[in-house]
Amino acid sequence: MNKYLLITLALLSFISHGAEKSQHTEVWSPSTPVFSQQFDWLKLRSGEWLKGDIISMYDDELEFESDEFDTITFDWEKVTELRSRFNQQIRFANGEVKQGFLIVKDNHLVVISGGSEQHYPLSELLSITSSSDDRKELWDGKVSLGIDVNSGNVNQLDYIVRANIQRRTPFTRFKVDFTYNYSKSTADENETVITDTSRLTSNLDWFYSRKVFFRVFDYEHFTDLQQNIKSRDTLGLSLGYHIFQNKRLQWDVTLGPSYQQTVYHNTADESDQKSGVVALGTLFDYSISSRLDYLFDYQLQFVEEKSGKRNSHLKTGFEFELQNDFELDVMLYLDRVANPVAPMGATPPKSNDYRLVLSLGYDF
Repeated sequence: MNKYLLITLALLSFISHGAEKSQHTEVWSPSTPVFSQQFDWLKLRSGEWLKGDIISMYDDELEFESDEFDTITFDWEKVTELRSRFNQQIRFANGEVKQGFLIVKDNHLVVISGGSEQHYPLSELLSITSSSDDRKELWDGKVSLGIDVNSGNVNQLDYIVRANIQRRTPFTRFKVDFTYNYSKSTADENETVITDTSRLTSNLDWFYSRKVFFRVFDYEHFTDLQQNIKSRDTLGLSLGYHIFQNKRLQWDVTLGPSYQQTVYHNTADESDQKSGVVALGTLFDYSISSRLDYLFDYQLQFVEEKSGKRNSHLKTGFEFELQNDFELDVMLYLDRVANPVAPMGATPPKSNDYRLVLSLGYDF
C-alpha cells in the first residue's frame, strides 16, 4: 500500500511542477523597436520591422528604401504599421491633400501637423509622397542600351538608346521619354546610313480624380531620315481616363487636340507643313509577375494629307527584371506614316518601319 502511495505522490509532484513551469513559460514575440528620428519605420504582417526611407505609395504599392535591402516595393495589404520622420503629402480619395508626419496603425491613419492630430480611416488613403520638393525620391528613371554588330557577309552596326524619367506628386505626373535608333553599313568607307530616327516626348498629367486626369502639356519631337522627316513637332493637350488602375494593371486612354509642324529633308514643296491634329493614345502596362512586365503603348495622330494623313507609333514588348536594378527588355517598335512624302525625284518611302530590339536597362 505504501508503495502505491509513494508512486501517486511522485506523479502528483511531477504534474504540479510541470504545470508551474508551463505557467512561467513566455511566448516569444518580436520586440517593438525604439523609433529613431533618423529613419522612417515600416512593419510587415510577418512582424518584421524595417528602417529606412518612405519613397511613395501609389496604386496600393509602397516603395521603401533601406540601407540593407535598397529599394523594395511592398503590396500595401502587407503593411500593418508605418511611421514617417519627415512631412508627407497624403492624398485622400475625395481629392483632399494633407501634409504632416504620418502614422499608420490598425487600419487607421494619423496626420500630425502643427502639434495637432487628424484621424482618418485607412480605406480613404489614395497616395503618399514626400512634401519636400528637392528629395530625389520624387524622381525615378531608366536608361537602356542595345547594340548589334554584324561582320562577315553582313557588315553593319546597329544601336538603340532609350531613356526616361518621371516625377510624381499627389496631383501631378511629369514624364520625359527619349528613343534614338541608328544603323549604318560598315562594308565600305562610305558607311551608308540605313536608319537614323529619334523621338522625344514630354507630358504633364494632372489627376482630377481616381479615374480622370488632364494632360495639360503634351509635346513630341520626331525625326526620321528614311521617312524624309527632318523634324516633326507636335504640341497639344488631352483628356485621360484610367480604365483600370491597380497594383498589377494600368490601362489608360487619352484623346485631345494638338498642333503639328513638319519639316522635310527634300521635297517639291519647300514650305513647312502645318496641321491641326486629333491625337488618340492608349497605354497598357501589366505585371505578369514580380519580375516580368508587359507593355503596350500606341499613339495615333489624325493630320492633314501633306503631313502624313495618319501618323502612328507603337511600342510593345516585355521587361524582365534582373538583379541590382537591371532589366532585360525585348521591344517591338512600329512607326507608320499613312501618306509618306517622297524626296524630290525619288520614290515615296514605305509607310511602315519595324524594329525588334533586345536591350539592357538600368532603373534609378
